[in-house]
Amino acid sequence: MKRIHLTLVLATVFCVAGFAAQANAGPVGTLEFNLGYAKSSTEVMPDESMGGGLAFGAGYWRSASPSVQWGVEASYDNLGSVEYDNGNTTDNTISSSLVRVTPALRMNFGSMVGPNFFAQGGAGLYNVSANVEDSVFGNVDDSSSEFGFNLGAGVGFPVGPKTRMNVQGQYHSVATEGESTNYLAFRAGIGIGL
Repeated sequence: MKRIHLTLVLATVFCVAGFAAQANAGPVGTLEFNLGYAKSSTEVMPDESMGGGLAFGAGYWRSASPSVQWGVEASYDNLGSVEYDNGNTTDNTISSSLVRVTPALRMNFGSMVGPNFFAQGGAGLYNVSANVEDSVFGNVDDSSSEFGFNLGAGVGFPVGPKTRMNVQGQYHSVATEGESTNYLAFRAGIGIGL
């Protein structure tokens, strides 16, 4: 256990030293935090999908060129719940949420010193969790890690010398058992230049 702690301390020291060494060389990237709403289009019951819920996350972006950035995003997307009738009661619920980590690529259109449009895409790991509360069958929790991808577009604009605000929409498709889980996420975020 002490070896793990020592390894974590050394890794942290090397990361901090690396950021400090590059601080004088110019910006090392942008750290983004976002908050929004996620809504599934996948039908859980006949003609009924989950109600949607809170989505929040963070990302780190590095510039590969003036118009291309690469990075990684992580988020928690709550798809909400839906009530159904099992023949005995009507207050049975199915709920679902996802935690994702996806490497991504972003293309910027326009000047980075003013408002600009961007398009991005990524693919990676989605951990899908589902919960069923049924008065006949009881409670069932299930989770699995699946491959998924996302495509999105948005607009960013400066709000300070090293700070930008982004508003974006993303489409996500996750290859779950049976029918794929598809959902839309709308987010507003703040990006801080490091």
